[in-house]
Amino acid sequence: MTAKFRAITLDLDNTLWDMWSVIERAEKNSYRYLQEHYPRVTERYSVEDIPDLRWALIDRQPELQHDVTEIRRQLFLEMLTESAYDAVDAEILLNRFLVDRNNVELYPDVIPALQALSQQYPLVALTDGNSNLATIGIRDYFVGAVYAIDVGVTKPHPAGFLKACEIAGTNPVETIHVGDSPTADIAGARGAGLHSMWIRRNSEEWAEEFTPNYTVTTLTEAVEILR
Repeated sequence: MTAKFRAITLDLDNTLWDMWSVIERAEKNSYRYLQEHYPRVTERYSVEDIPDLRWALIDRQPELQHDVTEIRRQLFLEMLTESAYDAVDAEILLNRFLVDRNNVELYPDVIPALQALSQQYPLVALTDGNSNLATIGIRDYFVGAVYAIDVGVTKPHPAGFLKACEIAGTNPVETIHVGDSPTADIAGARGAGLHSMWIRRNSEEWAEEFTPNYTVTTLTEAVEILR
């Protein structure tokens, strides 16, 4: 066991599962439901329009950047009202989307790694997303979770990292953060005083001037380093 670390914070999306395939499937399922039940929406918008509509919404309401659930709710509300449907149905669409959003396929190394690491360290999830650990089936491996909505800002702001350390009961210097994003995860951890481990799931090349403390391609490698 690496003595200098007393806790681990873990990113979720694209660290424990492939987020983009999950979101793409959820948006396509939502669109099919809209076609069946709200055809005026799909006459007005194509499925390819949805990401652009989402970014346009964030540009208009940047105060929502840290709340991806509310962004999605407002997106559905806008699509419905612009197509002359009742805005209250946005909640129906949101709930259906969240079911799909939490239907993830964990990378094969995740469960064995969480089992091993959680026996030695308190693990705290740290994410800008809105995935539900209990629904996904991994809640018991974590002592807590910090979402961007909890601290009012997204990574790389230090607030989430410091909150995660508070939950773990450790100082930043005693804590290591594992994540896939050079900016959000590695720069964020560095800025908050944590150590960092970059997980490069798709053989990406490091392109930043700063460097992570460790680089791995799987959580299996992380276990080997941290146990």
